[in-house]
Amino acid sequence: MLLTIILSACNSGSNGDGGASLGGLRNLIPFGCNISPPVPYEPSPAELEQDQIYMLLAYGVVYKDWQTENRRGYNIGSILVDPSKEPGNQLLCWARNSVTRTRNGTQHGEVRLLTNYLESADERNARGLKLYTTLEPCAMCSGMMTLLSLKTTIYGQTDPGFGGAIERLTLNSHPLQQGNCPYPRGVQSVAAPLEIREQLDATYQKAGMPSITVWLTSAEARSFYEQATDQLAEFHVQFDENSRVLDQARAFLESVPAEYTAIPYALACPVP
Repeated sequence: MLLTIILSACNSGSNGDGGASLGGLRNLIPFGCNISPPVPYEPSPAELEQDQIYMLLAYGVVYKDWQTENRRGYNIGSILVDPSKEPGNQLLCWARNSVTRTRNGTQHGEVRLLTNYLESADERNARGLKLYTTLEPCAMCSGMMTLLSLKTTIYGQTDPGFGGAIERLTLNSHPLQQGNCPYPRGVQSVAAPLEIREQLDATYQKAGMPSITVWLTSAEARSFYEQATDQLAEFHVQFDENSRVLDQARAFLESVPAEYTAIPYALACPVP
């Protein structure tokens, strides 16, 4: 019976030479296009302040091992947070881009972060977690986040060339010929609510450099990351519950080593 349905769908989606079109096959997805898009990100004022603290921490993780020649990898880093935990006990792990040191082009900060978390915490997914990354995720990292059911990623700089990958995964092109439903397990993708993120975007655009990773080795870029690290040190919370968040973030940054660290590592990744 199932074979009959498949053949029927293939024939109805024929490309004119008797073969089945991709559109015809993908219309057999059990839930069709009834895939809910990611819920709009609507943080409370206190949660918005937490986002600011955690994003400043991500900048600080990169600044602590700033690369002028990318000997370790690019100046991109990430941190992972569990928002279901009490404030002040949410930080799970950190990672930096290490594609040069490992001679492995997959070793982006987000990949290393999630890999280390899964190995250290003995988990199979990242359901419900939030990831803060200094540069908008690429297609590879976005795919990994999506497959692992990550809830939200917040980024500290727009990537005009390789960004927008999460939005493309959640795009519903099904109404178009040969179109597709959105990819399941959509992730929320949000620009960091910080003035320094806007300044990074504007300054890079003004620089007119074709490679954002090359620009991220510049003295100009370094000055922004230094400012972000200073802002974390001088941050004053408006919401009392975030005092513990700020204290943990500062202590966490102190514990992050200022050099390459191999996976798996437990230092500054206090997961069970």
